[in-house]
Formats: sequence, structure tokens, C-alpha cells
Amino acid sequence: MKELKRFSLSKIILAFVLSLTLIFPYLNVTALADVTITKDQLNIVNPFITQAATTFANLDPSIKYPIIEKVKNFVNGNISQTTNELLNSIADTLSSINTTGYNVTADNIVLLAQAMKTFITPTKRQEILGQIESGKITNVALTTNDIDMSALSSFNDEHNNVINFLIDNVQTGSLLNLIQEHHNNLRIDDNFKVYYALGDTVYSLDDINNNSTLNEIVNQLLKDINNNLNLDQIVTAADSFSSAAKGLSIDNQNLLRAVLNAYGIQNYTPSNSSGNNSGGGGGGAIGGGGSSSSGTEVTEVCTPVASSNVDLTKETIVASSDNAISLDIPAGVISNNDGSTLKVSVNVLDDTQAKAIADKVNTASLTLLGKVYEFYFKVTKDGKDTYITTFGKPITVKLSLNGIDTTKYDPRKISLFKIDNDTAIYKGGKYDKTTNTITTKLYGFSTYALMYYNKTFKDISNHWAKDDIEYMASKHIADGITSDTFNPDGNVTRAQFVAFLIRLLNIPYQTKATPFTDVKSSDWYYNDVTTAYNIGLVKGVATDKFAPNDNITREQMAAMAINALKYMGKDTAISQDEVTKFLAQYKDSKDVSGWAKEVVAASVKYNIMNGMTKVTYSPLSTSTRAQAIAVISRLFDMQ
Repeated sequence: MKELKRFSLSKIILAFVLSLTLIFPYLNVTALADVTITKDQLNIVNPFITQAATTFANLDPSIKYPIIEKVKNFVNGNISQTTNELLNSIADTLSSINTTGYNVTADNIVLLAQAMKTFITPTKRQEILGQIESGKITNVALTTNDIDMSALSSFNDEHNNVINFLIDNVQTGSLLNLIQEHHNNLRIDDNFKVYYALGDTVYSLDDINNNSTLNEIVNQLLKDINNNLNLDQIVTAADSFSSAAKGLSIDNQNLLRAVLNAYGIQNYTPSNSSGNNSGGGGGGAIGGGGSSSSGTEVTEVCTPVASSNVDLTKETIVASSDNAISLDIPAGVISNNDGSTLKVSVNVLDDTQAKAIADKVNTASLTLLGKVYEFYFKVTKDGKDTYITTFGKPITVKLSLNGIDTTKYDPRKISLFKIDNDTAIYKGGKYDKTTNTITTKLYGFSTYALMYYNKTFKDISNHWAKDDIEYMASKHIADGITSDTFNPDGNVTRAQFVAFLIRLLNIPYQTKATPFTDVKSSDWYYNDVTTAYNIGLVKGVATDKFAPNDNITREQMAAMAINALKYMGKDTAISQDEVTKFLAQYKDSKDVSGWAKEVVAASVKYNIMNGMTKVTYSPLSTSTRAQAIAVISRLFDMQ
């Protein structure tokens, strides 16, 4: 998710308080005179507290312990610095840390510190700090006895207009339930209009509600989470929410945005003035994965270089005359049987337009190379053209590197990027040396360009995994723990390795529920673990437990890697004779768990994982970040 915006101190202080007092009151509070805290309210707040504390606890000790000392001084009042100076120093330290993948950032942890001082009782805050310092978060959840009620009452008196807003304008709880279960899919614009992301495309709730295909998809998602909601209820709640929010003061609007961001709801800027969904390139095109009646009228731009009518009963190849670009469109890419004419086109921007985009998206480590393309999927019926931008099946895109200096730009680090609102979004890309091409799969159409991403870290210059780490960093799979450090010898949790795999496979999130009670919708890894489970990459350590924060063992990593290889459609077969042969070369093969013998042997057979030494596999030892990325790098090249 995007880095959360930095807020002034007053907003930092109040945003966490809102999460304590305002997210759930409209379902329970009938009078404003007395502030009450219910279990339901704390069920909303506690995952956020756990995320912040866990992230804090897992920081590198050189960063964590100095901050802990500052926080201790802050909450105990033993400080010479002003509140503003101290919190800013904490935020500045934390802001350099790459927290991508978490629903908490530096400011969120500062909110936790402020709330600990002001609204959490001294006993509980010392308990939380102790767990953070030890690095083992066992239970930081708040109970009603852990809250300073007089402080909350004082806050309530000062900000009852915001409380009234939430009580009066989200009465049904529909929007709350959507936030709880689907926050990673939600977007909100500056006017507090609510949007929903499906795949690469962001839709307004009105667009979804008025599109039969998308309506069906979202209602099925809502049904899967068993909250007895339908899209109509949520649209009504969101409209009420938007209207009321626009009536708040500017300060309280900013306060509300801070709370929404803290719960993982990203800010969104529609690309057209009407505030409707744009769906990326195509001048405001929208559309579902299945109905030719969905979409909106647009005007195609740029120069066509390739086009073809699409027959949904068979595969269609759309390619430019010079084979600089080709699209492989599978049969049944959308469901459409209403007699519409379907056509896919590839248009190219002129050099001036491409340079204007390059000037906006290029950075010190990211460079736009070659042409900028617009992809269109046009549906024509009764003389009316509409455009589809998301698909149920992936379309394979292949682009030639002819004309790009591959002696200057390592071709392995060139990928396809989506250009959206002057932002470059990684969309994958594997280099084929034989054909000198980059290939990836897309689940949506928009504006795209090849870009070179060259990222390194100061602590890997002499590391054995340097090449793998830089390679996977270029593919947006390997993140650093800060902007310039990778911590190659640090541990990897089960959830973190799953996140690596989902990025590797570059597939849309699957939202169907899992049986894991320790994977909550508010957890940063929720979408990754849920998707991995639904496509068969992972199982739990028990029927209802995934143990997301346990360090991954090498045999567990082997199992997930083999499942990923299988998902790619690659051969993972291994005979019992081969299992015996491959395990026999390791003197610690007796330590391999019974369930893992085949996957460990297969990991050796298919050269995904080898032994820690020539004679040891170390199946039960935990993996380092470098070892995990080396495995991911090998899998990437096997796609």
C-alpha cells in the first residue's frame, strides 16, 4: 500500500484516538454525554495496535532500542524535549524504514506512542513497551479496563461533531463492515467518495452497482465474508458518509482521512473531473470482465500499430507488423455471448507524448525505455462502442528489446510498467535471451511502457546473494528494510515468504475466506496468505492456524516453492526412488519431517533449493532473507 501522508502533530495525536473512539460508536452509542468503550470497538482497534507493536518490535535493534528509550521518556514525562520535537524525531527515524506490505507506517507507530501516554493506563502501556522491547508480541490487545475514560470524555467534548458525523451518517454499519473485511480494496478521494478496486481497475461504487457483472462479483465477495450485506446497502452508506464528511471542518476532514489511511484505505485521485472511475488509459474507459454492455464511450488516442477482431471461442494473437509488440489473448478472456463485435488494438504515443511521460515518471533508479503503448479492448453493439479494461483470464504481452542498448541496461532488470496518473506501477516482465523480449501477463488494459529499474543496497556489496537480491529488487519482489539496507542475513517469516511468492506470480488477490483464525483482514499479509491458500500454495501448521509470524523453516519454504512451481504449470513429479536418492546425499535427511520428504527431494531435483552444505540440508533451520530471495530468483527464471 502507499506510504501514508505525514500529518501535523495535532492530527497525529487525534487520529489514533479516533480509531479508539469513532470507528464503532455509531453502532452502539446513543448518548454523547458519556463515552463508553465496548468489546466491539476494541475488536476494531486491537488489530491496528498489534500491527503497530509487531512492526515496532521487529525493527533492527540499532533502530528499535533508541526509539524505545525516547518513547519511555515520552510516556513517563522524563523529557527535556518538547512533545513536538520528540515525536518528530521518532517519526523522522521511522520514516526512512520501508514498511511496504504493512498497514502501519512511522506515523502510525507515533500514534501508538501518543495514545499510550494519553489514553492507555500506565500499567498497560508498560506491558506493551515490554513486549516491544523483547521482540515477542504475545498480547497487546486492550480491554475496557486499559482505557483512561476521563481522557476519552475530554476528547469527546472537544470533537463531538466528528462523533455525531459517524453516528448519524453510517447508521447501518455497512461501510464499517466493508472497511473491516475489504479495506485493501477500498479507495477514497478528496471529496470522500468511496471507490472499490478490482484487479488493476478502480471503480466508483455507483459504477459497480450499475454494472450487472461487477455487481455480481462484489455481492459474491460480500457473501463470502458472511456479513449479510449487499452492495445496495453499502452504496447507500457510502453516499451518506460522503455527503456528511464534506460538511466537516477542514481539520476534522484531515483527521478522518488519517483514520481511514491507518486502516489501509488508500487515497485515490480520479483521472477525470467527473470523479468517476477511469480504469487507466483509454480516456475514462471502464468495464467488467464479462458484459459487452458494460463500459463507457471513449475516444481512442495515439497511432494504431496493431489490431484484430477477437473470437472468444479461440486464442487470438494481436501483433505489430515489426513484431515489436504482441498480445496473446486466450479463448474466453471475457464472457460475452450477446453478438457484439470485439476488437483489441495497440496504439503508440508519439515521441513528444512519450517524453512528457518519461519526464514525470523517471527517477534516479527508474528509466523509461522505448515506446509508450495504449491497449484497448473495444466492444461494439448497435453502433455503440464501449471498452473493457479488466479480464477474468490473463493476456500475455511480449515486447521486443530491439533498439534498446542492453549493454547499458541489464535486460533482466527491464519490466513492463503501467502508467497511471504520472505514477509507474510495476506489472512484471521476464527476459528471454533467445528472442530478446520481455514477457508478462496482464489482467487489465491501460497505458504501458518498458522501464529499467536498477536498485541496490549498501549492505549487500560483498554478499553472495547480491545478484539475486538486485535482480528481484528490480522485479519489485525484494524490498529493503530501509531505503538503502536489505539485511540479507535477517530472518524471514512464513507470511513474508508468501508475500514474495504472490509478487513473483503477479496475480490478482483472491478474497475468498481461509480457515486460519490467526490471519485477520486487518493484517498486512491478509491478501497474500488468503490468495496463496486459495490457489494451493500453502497449508496451515494446523487446520485453523497459519502461524504467519513464525520464522519459516527450510522444509516449509521448499513446500511453498514446489507448489508455486506447480501453479506455474511446471513439472514437479518425483518418484519414491528419486526421493530416496536425493535425500540420501544429506546426512541429516532423518531430520526431514515425514510430510516434507517429497517436497524437499523435489526442491533438490528441480534445483530450487540445495543443501546448506554438500552433505546437510538443514530442513528445520530457519531461512535468511538472502536465502529466500535466492529461491524466489530461481523460481522467477523458471516461469
